Amino acid sequence: MKKRWIIFILAIVAIAVLVTVAVLYFNEKKQNDLLTSEINSLSETNTNTEVKCEGQYGIVEKLVKEDYKLYIESVNKLRENYESLSQAKVINLDNYENDGPEFTESLGLLNGIKEENAKIIEELTALTDEAKIEEKATAAGLESRFVDMYKDILSQIKLNDGITSIKEADSKYSAYNDSLIAVLNYLKENSTSWFIENGTLKSNSQTFIDEYNSMVQETNIEL
Repeated sequence: MKKRWIIFILAIVAIAVLVTVAVLYFNEKKQNDLLTSEINSLSETNTNTEVKCEGQYGIVEKLVKEDYKLYIESVNKLRENYESLSQAKVINLDNYENDGPEFTESLGLLNGIKEENAKIIEELTALTDEAKIEEKATAAGLESRFVDMYKDILSQIKLNDGITSIKEADSKYSAYNDSLIAVLNYLKENSTSWFIENGTLKSNSQTFIDEYNSMVQETNIEL
């Protein structure tokens, strides 16, 4: 009789263990499926950061969604700045007359774009920096396997590829911006060497004119 009770109790324990394992498995699958669905729903027009998963899955979801939102917002801001830069008509006689010789407004605009874009690129670079990812994941309390899951998802949504393309575009716009700033600074620093007469920039120094023309030529960058 005693042996039967022991066998009965062991059977109950075994069933309980199986039930627990099954519940854990189905809960894991449910959370994993929900996480996959939420990540797949992300797009340029959907940067919702609401967290629907629970536990470690919820932390992964939160981190990925925050990263993606920052990525999209950064890309949109860069586009705005690139558009502003493309439309900045600063290398022309009208601007020289209106804003020169200090070019306070023009240089303020260009340097503002330069500083903001540099900050955005730095933030985007941090999104795919291995050390930064590890640091962020640890601070959020992710367990080891979920850190790997977080990294895998970042790889799957191709943040790194997107950021690499952005950096390539930014290098062209940065070079263009720098060339505009260089021309205006040259005019500013040599304000007594030039004047506008009959709709033409003139100078008593041919050296100045040659250098100016050369610098203007360098602004002809295909964007």
